Amino acid sequence: MYHFFISIWTAWCLIVTLFVFIAFLPINLMLIFCFGNIGRDIFVRYNRYIGNILLFFYGIKKNIKGLYPFEHSEPCIYIVNHKSYLDVIIVASLIPHKIKYLGKAEVFDWPLFGLLAKYSGQIPVKREDKNSRNRGYELMREALNDGFSIIIFPEGGWKNNGDSNSLNPYSLKENTLLQDFRNGSFRLSLEVNVPVLPIVLMNAQDRFSDVDLKVKQKHK
Repeated sequence: MYHFFISIWTAWCLIVTLFVFIAFLPINLMLIFCFGNIGRDIFVRYNRYIGNILLFFYGIKKNIKGLYPFEHSEPCIYIVNHKSYLDVIIVASLIPHKIKYLGKAEVFDWPLFGLLAKYSGQIPVKREDKNSRNRGYELMREALNDGFSIIIFPEGGWKNNGDSNSLNPYSLKENTLLQDFRNGSFRLSLEVNVPVLPIVLMNAQDRFSDVDLKVKQKHK
């Protein structure tokens, strides 16, 4: 019975996600393609509200500890641990400032979502490609100098049990609490002279794992 209700709830969350995405798609496209940099800035900032709307309908409540809301409004580098596709939504719901994400290049090939990511100025990187990593680094430096904050998942991804056949440029290990951090965000912080602000997400993978693709309210 538990698994049945979890499946129903997961289907509900998928429907809500699609509805919200489609409902705001015309507005997002107008902001990105019709209003230049101002529109792209608005697009990124108001996604904080979209993130909170989605988490509300997912039935996921944030329990935030530490220095929040963020008082630092100047460009900085947010580093976030990474274990779930929920991470991006949670981070978006937390940060109200002008931000850009460093994200996997394959995400930019997703239908519609990839279009928004590409043309809103987010930064792609192919983890296994050194030239792509260098290009991403330079784009992040430019963004910081232009007044944007950067969001980086310095673990470079995660690796689940039985996921041994996936691309693994960083020698990710299965079922570890944290992977080794790449040093790019810290080098960038020193070079551009901006602070690093850490964000720790404690149990996003418990709420949504890409192994079973189920949205859960509590860790079982």
